[in-house]
Amino acid sequence: MIKNKFFIFFLILTGFQITWVACVIGEIYDQYLYGIISGLIYLAIYFLFIEKRTNLLYIFIIFSIPGYLFDSYMAYTKYYYINSDLIFGYLPVWLIFLWLAFGTLLHSVFTFLKNKVLLSCILGILVGPLTYYSGIILNIAYTKNLNLYLLFIGSFWGILMIFYSLIIGKLNK
Repeated sequence: MIKNKFFIFFLILTGFQITWVACVIGEIYDQYLYGIISGLIYLAIYFLFIEKRTNLLYIFIIFSIPGYLFDSYMAYTKYYYINSDLIFGYLPVWLIFLWLAFGTLLHSVFTFLKNKVLLSCILGILVGPLTYYSGIILNIAYTKNLNLYLLFIGSFWGILMIFYSLIIGKLNK
């Protein structure tokens, strides 16, 4: 078992980024399995090496599922949608794996945000919309009203990260 915390964070961030890149490249080149397979491999390896598996499942339920549902609603209303051939509900299947992979960051990397409500909110408001905006820049996502969508997604991520900041201490006991 690896003991160096910074190295573990590096591996987790790298695994997430590989999953993100595979999902995006897969969408760009109509190779959807890239994101799905890389997500499955990353999640399997992560799950194999963590100690608090139950906490990860709680994070998936509390954060990943609502995040996917919010994204689904945004796609349904066309405020932000991805024209993909492999859809589950209103979103690409690979987005499920991306939300689960993000859950690993909440589980292990972002724990420093515990009880740092203002910082969590600011990060959510700023970083959340930037990641979604990258989908528009890469021409895999579309919006009917960018300003309104950025307001929606910034609000959602700000609230999500406030909630995360308040609950992560209880999950990691």
